[in-house]
Amino acid sequence: MCAQDEDGTGLTDAEIRDEVDTFLFEGHDTTASGISWALYHLAKHPEYQDRCRREAEGLLQGRTEMTWEDLSKLPFITMCIKESLRIRPPVPNISRSLTKTLTFPDGKTLPEGTALARISSMNAAHPSGKGWDWITPPNNWRDLDQTYAL
Repeated sequence: MCAQDEDGTGLTDAEIRDEVDTFLFEGHDTTASGISWALYHLAKHPEYQDRCRREAEGLLQGRTEMTWEDLSKLPFITMCIKESLRIRPPVPNISRSLTKTLTFPDGKTLPEGTALARISSMNAAHPSGKGWDWITPPNNWRDLDQTYAL
């Protein structure tokens, strides 16, 4: 609340409310949405659901709790989560407005106030260049460098 810009301007009451709203509500909603869609996709494809279950059971080997270290040992579950997030992203678009004119290397410009948007959809490209959905197993994530994973 005491934060200030370079020119000494602090946050307005509306900006503070927006920040509080983001911290308190958006994180819960996006997490719930992502989990719900992943469970929906797995329910629609029992063969993937069974494979995920077998992978988790094989890792746990009778244990009832998973550790942080276990998470990196669940490649198929990870692939299914990433594919679900690709198909149904919890935040389908992000928009921003330019606060100053943007000039590209070729001299073209976008004026101050221009709205820019990044839109995700079911047609979002898979990092391997293949566009596919749950009809094909999400194995294409397996050998990708993690820096390209969504």
